[in-house]
Amino acid sequence: MLHNTGNCWINYDLIGAPDAPVVCMTHSLTSDHGMWAEQVPALLAAGFQVLRIDTRGHGGSEAPKGDYTIEQLADDVISVLDALGFHSGVHMIGLSMGGMIGQVIAADHPGRLASLMVCCSASRFMGDGELMQGRIRAVRESGTLDSIVAANMERRYGPTYRERRPVRWEALRQTFLGTKLDGYFGSMHACLTHNVEPRLHQVNIPALVLAGSADPTTPPADNRLIASKIPGARYVQIEGAYHFPNVEFDTEFNRIMIDWLNEVRG
Repeated sequence: MLHNTGNCWINYDLIGAPDAPVVCMTHSLTSDHGMWAEQVPALLAAGFQVLRIDTRGHGGSEAPKGDYTIEQLADDVISVLDALGFHSGVHMIGLSMGGMIGQVIAADHPGRLASLMVCCSASRFMGDGELMQGRIRAVRESGTLDSIVAANMERRYGPTYRERRPVRWEALRQTFLGTKLDGYFGSMHACLTHNVEPRLHQVNIPALVLAGSADPTTPPADNRLIASKIPGARYVQIEGAYHFPNVEFDTEFNRIMIDWLNEVRG
């Protein structure tokens, strides 16, 4: 389904009983709402309605030219929620860039969310700036994401995942390659300039921060920092997980997720 925010068209997927509590899910850079495929059956079985949103420049959403900010991406999500009539009580789950979006919504839009689950993310850019700029240059020079996909896949999944789930691994790789270039450049700017850390003390809802112990992109320290800045937030990590524990360790991730949601929905 498509929604016009007034700035761009945003694609989203909404399934589940109309009267069920809503879980809104936001994905990482160079992914789309399909990265949450392993979570949807568990959420529906637990009695939730699932809203998955393609960030601008990704999946079925439009890719405006120019630099984006995480605040703009958060506004896109708010626009979709408003259009659907979800003005409060939404449970937010975001991973990596999606977790940045979730933090901004929780900090800057009080009353909109019932809970927040941040996965493998950061409160501000703390990565290797030279590495990221090198990726941007490589994509600009080649005109394709092919030049960086292999290195990114290695940082997202452990060395055995491709052997265990070759079809799923390839689907995720193709999704990466399908990201619109304007969306990639705009979203990279958003991630590199992200800094919600000074505002996290404003978050006044239950929050869970989840990390992968072996994540080279947003290591546990980055996620512990988020949890330390949000009043009352809880921290948990999945041992051996890289950057996409929801895909690679879906059974354990789903158990943590459903236990958390059952606790906070009251």
